[in-house]
Amino acid sequence: MQTRMSNHRPQKGSPEQYSQRLVTRLFWVRSAWCGCVVGLILVVVMIPFDKVWDFLASTSFFDAVPYALISALVGLLWGLRPALFTMAMGLIAIAIFVAPGLVSPNMGRDLAIFAPFVALQLVAIMTVMRFESARRRIHAAQQMTQTYARELEEANQRLLQANEQLERANALKDFVILRSAHELRTPAATILGRAQLALRRLNRSGETPENWAALRQYFELIEAQAQTLRVLIEELFDLSSVRAGQYSLRLAWCDPGRLCREVIQDQQAVSARSIELELPAEPLLLQADEKRLAQVVVNLVNNAVKYSPEQSAIHVRVRPVHPYVILEVHNEGKALTQEQREHIFEPFYRTPDAENTEIKGWGLGLAISQEIVERHGGQIWVESTEGKGVTFFVKLPMSQQEK
Repeated sequence: MQTRMSNHRPQKGSPEQYSQRLVTRLFWVRSAWCGCVVGLILVVVMIPFDKVWDFLASTSFFDAVPYALISALVGLLWGLRPALFTMAMGLIAIAIFVAPGLVSPNMGRDLAIFAPFVALQLVAIMTVMRFESARRRIHAAQQMTQTYARELEEANQRLLQANEQLERANALKDFVILRSAHELRTPAATILGRAQLALRRLNRSGETPENWAALRQYFELIEAQAQTLRVLIEELFDLSSVRAGQYSLRLAWCDPGRLCREVIQDQQAVSARSIELELPAEPLLLQADEKRLAQVVVNLVNNAVKYSPEQSAIHVRVRPVHPYVILEVHNEGKALTQEQREHIFEPFYRTPDAENTEIKGWGLGLAISQEIVERHGGQIWVESTEGKGVTFFVKLPMSQQEK
């Protein structure tokens, strides 16, 4: 499904606009112009305080000290250029307002008086700025270290998750191998045993009419078991190829309603069960691999037939929820527990009730269906409550461009 980005401006008073104004103000406050303005204001404010101090103090006070502190403070907060500007303004304030008689026509005398003060003030400013620069570098290094630590922690978490997935995949592989071997062993043993019995009977008694009748029964059983083996092998191959992505979807426009109708007709002919189909008034078009989608519908309807009471009805519903198509398959079977719903789509999983019945199955149909649906960009899930049966849902995008 495509996501459209909104290009409307944030409303007045919104958090986004407030954040933008705050960032703009902070940028202006940290600018060199702001530092020069603040330095000038502090120098102007210091002039009357200096005069009041000189009037009240019984001893002489070095007038340049407050202005040196102001220059150092501006240098600490705003940098070198605002500090030099503040220092110049402080010298002008001292020469004109604080100590007007300090400046004389004797340039050498004035230079001797002001040069040490200027030099010491420059040293103070540079020292303060150097400490501030070192502090900022330490702060940046700390932030970088914290960033690296977070990235390392995230990488560690991803590695742990990958290890967990690998362990689950390895455990699933072992389970599939063991379960496949178990499921293959029974029909293989039956086929081998019947074939050996047939050969022994022929070798012992010859080709009599009675032996040929017995051979027919043996061959029918061998054929049935061979069909069972073929179905299991095909489902294992389907699961493996779907999961490995070894097949490409042959996408085409198809009508899911027509597809469900054909599957239901086949299932009704085989099982003689009542299967209700509910379709929308207008035909739906779905871009999908029709063969694979039919496989999903067959699996869901076949499960509904096998695991619900014989006299109960099965309900299949197709409905549009733009831009998706929802397929529902409902049966009146026994409700599934939370744990069963969590494992129902795992390969070879069958509920305890299904395992204890004579219904044949390997628990691969739903796993294959989930892989097919997800390859189409859709979702499949099950809902079940006591007294309301079991409902499987399939949600598919109408067009693959909208995934």
